[in-house]
Amino acid sequence: MRGQIAQVKGLFEGEPEGFLRGVEGLKAGNSASSVDAGLPGTSILPVLPALAGLLPGGGLARGSVLAVDHPGLLCLALLAGASAAGAWCGVAGVPSLGVVAAAGLGAEPGRLMLVPEPGPNWPQVVASMLEACEVVVVRPPGPPTAQARRRLEGVLRRGGGVLIAAGAWDGAPVRLLVTQRSWAGIGDGHGRLRACRAEVRAEGRGAAAQPRREWLWLPGPDGTVTVDETAAGRPAVPAWATGGLDPLAGAGLAVSTLGATASAGVAP
Repeated sequence: MRGQIAQVKGLFEGEPEGFLRGVEGLKAGNSASSVDAGLPGTSILPVLPALAGLLPGGGLARGSVLAVDHPGLLCLALLAGASAAGAWCGVAGVPSLGVVAAAGLGAEPGRLMLVPEPGPNWPQVVASMLEACEVVVVRPPGPPTAQARRRLEGVLRRGGGVLIAAGAWDGAPVRLLVTQRSWAGIGDGHGRLRACRAEVRAEGRGAAAQPRREWLWLPGPDGTVTVDETAAGRPAVPAWATGGLDPLAGAGLAVSTLGATASAGVAP
């Protein structure tokens, strides 16, 4: 797997001209693999089953932007379904990307384009990536300007790709936020983190105007993303969310409640 990752990653390191040549060289092959997977012609790209209930239409709407409050496992989970179905996917501006974690979620490393540091011309880089990829995750170095947003949204409308923006993106029709999370495996001051349970809220406009919430294992003890079935019937704000241990966790869950301005780090 490392060899595949290095081969793909190496195409896009160096001068911009080399990057663009690499993108052009991938277009034909990527188009063929997507046809084989039956992805063209569909208005919705598939996502992992645990995420379908949060998104209008149950997947990623082609030609649109989806904003996630911060980079992390949720961004990888959002592209994993399309990648597993045969789509090429890309990640720009997230040098700490865990490729092994992405593969564990179902993403195909051999169809994953990585650009760890797209630089100040990141809109051009991402636009080029969208020519070869159907889903691209980007973490802009700062708030994207209106000009950058318009340019990339135009590329999406013409090409039918999906852009997952890690951070703020004015006008995004769908936004996902991790509002609460709790870690499994921590006992009374000891233990190892084995899993994370997170409450994800979806909001936006149009078909996403009605907020949706879901408790997910992000990831579960086996490294996968699934719906937390034990959350059924809980109050909107469980008692353990204010601190202490979760009585339903078995191994114990140390809880962290995230505010709207929580820092990114390596959270879900």
